[in-house]
Amino acid sequence: MKKFPRQFQYPLMVSMVLPTMLMGMPAIMAYKSLPEGGDFLAAWGSNLASMLPSTLLLLAVVAPTVRLFVTKVLLEPANS
Repeated sequence: MKKFPRQFQYPLMVSMVLPTMLMGMPAIMAYKSLPEGGDFLAAWGSNLASMLPSTLLLLAVVAPTVRLFVTKVLLEPANS
């Protein structure tokens, strides 16, 4: 199996963890609020449809802000 270079470690981890979290959290909420004999897939789909747009918008704002903060404030400047 061809392996990726080490520089792709964080993008690969994010690309695996993010979809799991985006789909798992609505599933947990649906399971906890599901009435006896309720349809889990319908409840999960409803939660997913209501949460996903705002979650992706939040991600689009937070991710660049955090990256800017980390690179400008927390990390030492790169020696070119």
